[in-house]
Amino acid sequence: MALVAILSLTVMRATRSTDNSILVNEMATQASGVGVDVLEAIGRLPFDSNTDTTKVFTFPAVTSADELTGEGSFGGCASFADCEDIDDFDGLTVTRALDGFEYDVEIHVRYVSEDSPDVYSGGNTFAKEVRVLITNPYIFFGDPSNPLTIEMRRVFTYQRATEA
Repeated sequence: MALVAILSLTVMRATRSTDNSILVNEMATQASGVGVDVLEAIGRLPFDSNTDTTKVFTFPAVTSADELTGEGSFGGCASFADCEDIDDFDGLTVTRALDGFEYDVEIHVRYVSEDSPDVYSGGNTFAKEVRVLITNPYIFFGDPSNPLTIEMRRVFTYQRATEA
């Protein structure tokens, strides 16, 4: 009888571990979907307020990176719907729901090198990196201070005419 109880306990522990892994993987997949949705919504907006085609009627609107919004002026929108261009999202945190689970999405924007998009430029360029951190405070590893966090990045560029 003791052998059956030990075997039963071992099977139940293995099943629980498998179920936990499946749940975490499903939540990570959903969080990735939320991140992709947010990045696609951001990408539908103009690269910069000075390149907004609804306000500027000639293309390219700017030919020098100095004409773009400086990083010191990034951010400023109170909600997702208030943002008018990509850099307005910097510092914004939004909540998105998917299948009844809510995810917090923290958004950061910065200029990166056009030739090497993984390098922070420190000045205006025609490439902006949008980094999103997606978390669900109810799914964590070990304890609540270690929540499931998915980080995603996308680089948006402004196509401009160049002279040879």
